[in-house]
Amino acid sequence: MEEKRNPIAVIVTRFGEIKIELYPKKAPNTVNCFISLAKKGLFDNRKIRRIAPGFVLQPSYSDFEDERCAISLDGEYRNNGFPNDIPFEQGTVAMGGEGNIASGSCFFITLTDEAGKRLDGGYAAFGKVTEGWEVVEKITALPTEKVDIGIPGVDVNEPIEPEYMEKVTVETWGVQYDEPVILEKEG
Repeated sequence: MEEKRNPIAVIVTRFGEIKIELYPKKAPNTVNCFISLAKKGLFDNRKIRRIAPGFVLQPSYSDFEDERCAISLDGEYRNNGFPNDIPFEQGTVAMGGEGNIASGSCFFITLTDEAGKRLDGGYAAFGKVTEGWEVVEKITALPTEKVDIGIPGVDVNEPIEPEYMEKVTVETWGVQYDEPVILEKEG
């Protein structure tokens, strides 16, 4: 029996494409959420909001200021009791979050192996950059300005000239992925 191929996400920028292999066996609900948002076009034409040199490239830390992207997931990572063994290293793609909750839209790309050591086990890793690392490097080399988001220890630098993810698509090789299981909003 042929093993199914992992989905491949493609992020299109003015510098070229970034290809990310997604790992549904390691973080199924996180992958489902990413695919769902990409299919709905909710990552398209989004400004890249955070560059932390030597640490992460994070398109959004605030759900793109879009209620449709304000999704919370049960964090699929070791510190939350989930057996996710994707190593955090240069090119690992994961969802941001806090405590046991992972964001459904605030994904980031780890820029160095050293940064990965700080993140390992505490965030929902769900993919790896397989092509287009030179595009990641061009984006992270852009001039930035510091943005104070009011969270001590969180380094946020936004590109001075807006930089965008023009389009995000996912090749699923004909496999249908479920809608994600999202956590109910409090309040």
